[in-house]
Amino acid sequence: MTKLDEQDRLIIAALQENGRLSNMEIANRVNLSHSSCSRRIARLEKDGVIVGYRALTDRRKLGYTVHAFCEIVRDPSISWAELAEQMKDIEGVVSVYAVSGSVDIMVEIVAEDMPHYSEVVLQNLSCTPGVSAVQSTFVLAEIKSLY
Repeated sequence: MTKLDEQDRLIIAALQENGRLSNMEIANRVNLSHSSCSRRIARLEKDGVIVGYRALTDRRKLGYTVHAFCEIVRDPSISWAELAEQMKDIEGVVSVYAVSGSVDIMVEIVAEDMPHYSEVVLQNLSCTPGVSAVQSTFVLAEIKSLY
């Protein structure tokens, strides 16, 4: 595991806030020379601490007005890994997590509207072999998200 110091953590925080910052801007923010900052970023990338860069989008502006989490109870005849793998290919599924507790898998879904959401859940998610039960929880407001 990569040992991170305070400067590394400040670099990561700056990039999480704005992934388009130049190395010079980051160096100025974290009080490092440009070359030292560049080397640290390269090391963080090489070590897999920084795994990529992407554009964050406003889902509503893309036409997705429904955001929900589905709790899935799996049939014991199927493994978590196998069921989770099937979930990844369903349209509208944006993340899949194996979780502990009373459910086995948590799936995050975005949909255009409720009819579209119902289609995703009733025609895809619920019909997936190994799904024993599905319960939906709808997002009312997003308070904080780093992703």
